[in-house]
Amino acid sequence: MNKKFLGLTLAAVLLLVPAFTGCSSGSKTASEDSLADGVLSVAVDDTYLPMEFRDDQNELVGFDIDFANALADQLGVKVEFKTVSWDGIFNGLTAKQYDAVISSTSITPERLASFSMTDPYISNGIVIVSRKDAAPVTTFKGLEGKTLGAQIQTTADIAAGKLKEQEGVNVEIKEYDGMLDAFAALQGKQIDNVITDVGVAKYYVAQNPDLFVVSSDVLTNEPIGITSRLDDTATTKKFNEAIKALQKNGKLTEISMKWFNEDMTKDINTKLSVIE
Repeated sequence: MNKKFLGLTLAAVLLLVPAFTGCSSGSKTASEDSLADGVLSVAVDDTYLPMEFRDDQNELVGFDIDFANALADQLGVKVEFKTVSWDGIFNGLTAKQYDAVISSTSITPERLASFSMTDPYISNGIVIVSRKDAAPVTTFKGLEGKTLGAQIQTTADIAAGKLKEQEGVNVEIKEYDGMLDAFAALQGKQIDNVITDVGVAKYYVAQNPDLFVVSSDVLTNEPIGITSRLDDTATTKKFNEAIKALQKNGKLTEISMKWFNEDMTKDINTKLSVIE
């Protein structure tokens, strides 16, 4: 069966998402502001190089870290980071343990139905990575009889499972808690390939050009945005205004060049092509 893609513009999808939902007594309404206390509490999964990770001094670094700091400066608030494993990051947001998730979160129709998401601040899609000492896999069908590593519950992991079913490919999908483990397994020949975000893939290839290669075309289009609770639309509006300012003043370009040596923050394709 052919791939089943969801091709929707962000504007069209957003029109389907209600601005208000029922909420229990004492919860925030859309008119309230998470930033009123002068603090932006942000959740990140600190194992996702180069977006958010720990350096040799155990300092939190990465594209999203620089972006969140620039965003807070633009908004005139202080940022506080909370490191959370990816498989629990959205539950923590719903439970109001932090104000937002800024952790390479792809904008998808499913997430738009459950959360308030900003306009995209960086382009993104998923790709297949191969080892250089093996035959490159250029399509998902090329994974027949192979093992494929993915970070658990990411859009790449979900897409791999769906494509395996839709295209009838006999591929063993191995799920990892983080991409560090997945790429270590690829390097150690414990798996044959990895599927992940294009920015992540390019970073690992740049760090290990003799080991890895991005071998497929970009399989989806799922740009990245900030995630807030569904009823926290006031904060999302402020985030969008700040994102536009950071794009206009060149700060986002500066951060992208630092981490990717290319600008992935301009002319972002907002037509979603997501496998979910």
